[in-house]
This record gives sequence, structure tokens and C-alpha cells, in this order.
Amino acid sequence: MTRKEIEQELAHLSGLVPCLLQDNRGAEFWIEFLERANAIKDRAPLAMREWVTERIFELLAKYGISPPWSWITGGKTQRGRVYAFPSGMRVA
Repeated sequence: MTRKEIEQELAHLSGLVPCLLQDNRGAEFWIEFLERANAIKDRAPLAMREWVTERIFELLAKYGISPPWSWITGGKTQRGRVYAFPSGMRVA
């Protein structure tokens, strides 16, 4: 994927956030959101994946949302693939 294609996908994901928040509560939101976000990240070139992760965090911040693992880690950034479970656990 090119940077432009990634930006288009992220813009689409950003537009879905209000709907995802309305239709899903708690862990269900994270499962839906991270499934879509990880799909974008997985298709991005390896050299761009950290940038994509940063853009995903910016997208969440736009809506006043911080990833659940930042609640646990005191806001420290963690790298790796993110899996969401109803228990709220993160496995990388």
C-alpha cells in the first residue's frame, strides 16, 4: 500500500469510529476497531508500520479515546500486534 492509500483507509476508519462507539460497548468496540486497524497495519509496508500505529493512536485521540493498554501501562507506548479480548487483556 502507498502512503496515500493508507491515509484513505485511516480516514475511512476514522469515519466509522462514531458508529462503532454507538453500536458497540466496551470490549466490543475494541474488538471491532482493532480488527479494522490491524488489517490496515498488516497491509502497510513493514517500514511504514510504526507510522501507521502512530496515526491510529492520533485517530483515537481525535475522539478522546486512549487504547486500553495505556490505562494499564501508564500511557507508555507498546509495540506489536494488538489483540483484544473481553477480559481486556492484551497479548503482543
